[in-house]
Amino acid sequence: MRATNEILKMHMNELCEVIGARATGSEANKAAVQYAADQFKRLGYEVTLQEFSCMDWNNKGSRLVVGKEEIEVSAAEYSLPCNVNGQLVCVETIDQLKAAELSGKICVLHGELCKEPLMPKSMIFWNPEEHQEIIRELEMKKPLAVITVSFIPDAAVPIIQDGDFEIPCAAVKGELAEVLLNGDNADLQLMTERRPSRASNVIASYGAGKQKINFSAHIDTKPDTPGALDNASGAAVLLALAEKTAGTDSPYQIEFVLFNGEDYYSTPGEVAFMNTYLKNPENYICAVNVDGVGLKDSSTSYSFYEYPKNYQNIVDNLAGLLKNVEKIDPWPMGDHMLFAVSGIPAVAITAVEIFRLMETIMHTPQDNLSYIDYKILEEVVGFLSKYIETFSY
Repeated sequence: MRATNEILKMHMNELCEVIGARATGSEANKAAVQYAADQFKRLGYEVTLQEFSCMDWNNKGSRLVVGKEEIEVSAAEYSLPCNVNGQLVCVETIDQLKAAELSGKICVLHGELCKEPLMPKSMIFWNPEEHQEIIRELEMKKPLAVITVSFIPDAAVPIIQDGDFEIPCAAVKGELAEVLLNGDNADLQLMTERRPSRASNVIASYGAGKQKINFSAHIDTKPDTPGALDNASGAAVLLALAEKTAGTDSPYQIEFVLFNGEDYYSTPGEVAFMNTYLKNPENYICAVNVDGVGLKDSSTSYSFYEYPKNYQNIVDNLAGLLKNVEKIDPWPMGDHMLFAVSGIPAVAITAVEIFRLMETIMHTPQDNLSYIDYKILEEVVGFLSKYIETFSY
């Protein structure tokens, strides 16, 4: 059997360096899915590719000119294309938005309306009414385009990322807000394209037990990132764990799921899996989701969701044997929530320090192999292998 460290490096190199950005529906995403499926099949797992419809979104650049000054701008992910000229109308509260005349103009959202990213219309897991009220007002008033001002001064964090939003949308850094607030005329060009596509979850299993223990990670990325931490590391850990446990005896069925769509606006892979496999939650003993592991200079964390107290002792005792694994408070932002909302006990595994990178490294081209500590990844594989060995009811 190959060394776990060697296996992890092979998978990480393939996903991040050879394949690269793996946006759901893209050709690279399909290559990643096929690579993972082939690895599971090689190990003797029964593999299913669960296919679903999605969008392949492409971005060839953006341009914004206010008066005679060219301003740095980015197309919001999944935006429609446009080439428009119109007066900038700036609004920062919902009341101002409701009162604004936007037909034939370019709407600039800033301030209170851009304090956080807005949930897509089709997001079923968490979708605040205040977010949807903003979207409804914009779609009713039909501006030529929307420009959102980031709540971070030096990063153009997109406020709207929604393939169902039918108004072209762009984002600018927070420090550029002042340039847009004078009501000048502007030219905005977004060279984007939406194309219908298909993508697949990878589901691999072995064992004939009546109930399952599930291990999951997502294999997709945002369009412009190699996604080393988010989440090639999680996918690589599962592939290495599959190799370590292949052929071992088990009283239950072991199921590995590489979700496709966690970083896509409508989480289509997660919805497809939930509507098919989680219709019968009694089939599952528990689930473990791995996302954002292997960060240099960071411990590995675990957290519980709908996990019975007496069963938490199994994981706590196992973690107590390791130096760099610690329990943290729940973070309801990942694929583990699919299982939790279905009443299936779930554990989420991530890096303790990952949250400080959310707005600066994650989802950007900087999320590369330089942040990965393979020794930590190897420890996570060992931890999960022991979990399989020791977990029983």
